[in-house]
Amino acid sequence: MSVEIKTKPESNVSVTSTQVNTSIDNSISVNAEIGTGNSNANISGGASVKTGTVISAGAGLDNQNVFVGVSYSDTTEAHLTAQTNVNYHGIGNSTSVDAYAKSGTELEANLKVGKNGADVNAGVSSGTYVGVDAETTVNMRGVSGTAGAGVTVGDHVEIGGSAKATYEHGKINVGVSGDVAVLVGAEVDLDVTVDTKQIQKDVTTATNQVIKAEHIIEQEAPHVVNTACNEIKKTEKQAEKEIKKAGNDIKKAFKKIKL
Repeated sequence: MSVEIKTKPESNVSVTSTQVNTSIDNSISVNAEIGTGNSNANISGGASVKTGTVISAGAGLDNQNVFVGVSYSDTTEAHLTAQTNVNYHGIGNSTSVDAYAKSGTELEANLKVGKNGADVNAGVSSGTYVGVDAETTVNMRGVSGTAGAGVTVGDHVEIGGSAKATYEHGKINVGVSGDVAVLVGAEVDLDVTVDTKQIQKDVTTATNQVIKAEHIIEQEAPHVVNTACNEIKKTEKQAEKEIKKAGNDIKKAFKKIKL
């Protein structure tokens, strides 16, 4: 179990040759987490409380992609979360649930565009409300899909959405999400990732197995053919013997009839 308590305001400015990022965190928060599991399955849960203002902004270049983002949050909120993960040889499932109560205002906008495609999202919410969000991801080696849904109830207004179509490190990613809330709201998210490198690897493995099978067939085929031919010859000889025997028996029977 881990517990984290933050009580002091923080500010940060980072400037590099390609990026500028700044943040101001004037909030107080308490986080507690607990979990258990192994390499194939695990489960975890947590609780957190936060109040105060957090502001961040950034812009620059990221691997030949231009990005710009800004966020503002002045809220008091509490979260209860749970997550499960199951994975075995590249096939698995991950599910998370977040139940929360929130009061305040939030604003966020992000844009990333360049050689890897485009990814844009924006949203704003204001008011007091409670909600539950759930998300599940299914992995099938080279392909994974994520679906999420949420509902909120309270005296609030919320509008947001996002869309993306990117290709990076051999992975194709397409996603869309949206939420509109006035007193009662609903949210739906869909995201699909195709790992072309994993698919290529699986195709190569399958091709190698086919080639190996072909080599085995080439090596074993002469032996199989010879064995089959020998068996056919044996069968023919046996059939000849049986036919001769049957003929002799017929001749003997005719001789007895003549006598």
